[in-house]
Amino acid sequence: ALPISRVLQGAGYDVIACENGATGLEAARNQIDKIDAVVTDARMPGMQGPRLIARIRALRPEIPAILVSGNMVESETDRSTVFLAKPVSPGILTRELRRLLAARM
Repeated sequence: ALPISRVLQGAGYDVIACENGATGLEAARNQIDKIDAVVTDARMPGMQGPRLIARIRALRPEIPAILVSGNMVESETDRSTVFLAKPVSPGILTRELRRLLAARM
């Protein structure tokens, strides 16, 4: 399976790929105005995906997110967060991202 960053780049998205939640949060802080959506793994070293999404939304509350998980994560859900189970197909991933971004227009 292709890494999510490669799938999204192949679909024409600009991607800021980070190795863990801490670097993802730092990247978001530095470039918050350039980020249209967050796509994260649910389980990462240091900071879990739901916490990363919450911290980024503290900076920009309206940002949509996709949470990818090998098993369901107990988390608050809302209309702007989509859960996708691993392995996620490139088609489903890009379709859900397009749908989330279109809902913001």
